[in-house]
Amino acid sequence: MLNRGPWFAGDPVPITRERALAQVNNPRAEDSDVVLFVAYDGDVVVAHLGIVPDLAFGGATERKIGWLTAWWANSDRKYSGAGMLLLMRAMALYKNGIGASGFSEDARKIYAATRKFTTIKELPGISAFTRFDAARMLPKRFPILVPVKSALKVCDSVANRFVGLRQALWKSKYRIPSDVRIEIATEMDAEAGHFVSQHNQNELARRGARELNWIGKYSWMTCVPPHEAPPFRFATTAGSCRSHHVKIRAAGGELVAVVMLTVIDEHLIIPSCHHDGQEELVAKVICHQVVRQKVKRITTYRGDLVAEFLRMRFPWVWSSKKTRSWILSGPGVAGESIYSVQDGDGDCAFTV
Repeated sequence: MLNRGPWFAGDPVPITRERALAQVNNPRAEDSDVVLFVAYDGDVVVAHLGIVPDLAFGGATERKIGWLTAWWANSDRKYSGAGMLLLMRAMALYKNGIGASGFSEDARKIYAATRKFTTIKELPGISAFTRFDAARMLPKRFPILVPVKSALKVCDSVANRFVGLRQALWKSKYRIPSDVRIEIATEMDAEAGHFVSQHNQNELARRGARELNWIGKYSWMTCVPPHEAPPFRFATTAGSCRSHHVKIRAAGGELVAVVMLTVIDEHLIIPSCHHDGQEELVAKVICHQVVRQKVKRITTYRGDLVAEFLRMRFPWVWSSKKTRSWILSGPGVAGESIYSVQDGDGDCAFTV
């Protein structure tokens, strides 16, 4: 499947190789799970909808659900019902256990129109630029600026020298205590996994070491030039993509926090974060990593971390408030609404 066949041909393609590879290695997927729905007009793809199989927990019970991803339909009027048809087919197969996260306002209206979804969580967050990145952002929004991209890079370089100075001054004020140990690895080990399992019991998805290692290993992004990207209607390429797990130990070596950080094109997200009331220390460690790795942007919906970022006055270049919703259909939704979510729940751990 990953090497030939109709899936990776045509325009558009309904799934990329990277997403397909992640799907077949999903530790919560079963062989019988359907993860891709496609509508054709002859040989032409006119709509597609992906599903990420997962589990939702409510007390001592659990049920199979699927998170929507890569839902697209041709805008031609004659295909106006194709996308909704795929959604209804997915809901039937998953016994109405369908969820969504990080969706657009247009998608929100469609979900509301079905009257089948309940909002599990709607969290305020922040998206902040930590360094100037005009050479990448402006030509993407204003193609007329592509010819002056080199000049924009020079401007970024000069401006970021001052940014670096401000961040260095911030680091000197908000130092990490000398008796705190920080361990960084590309894979979550048994100790970190045990810590997470002790702290995720009130979460909707309760992703542990197995699931988080899967997310870190099977990125949806491919590092190829944009002009070589497959004709897929969602983000597929990144100049760089890396994930790592951070263990934070307090004085005496006690493990007090485990955090997963993913950086896609120098944009940092926090798919998972667990700690023993150490939000100040965790926020400080993340900010130090932002400076050390020269990350250009950070987005999170963790209220505890956002509050600490603001309190410590980390020197953003620019920031804006964001809101992210998680919705779910099916039986038991009312009970699940009392549970917390992580930034990466749904399909949000794979993209920015």
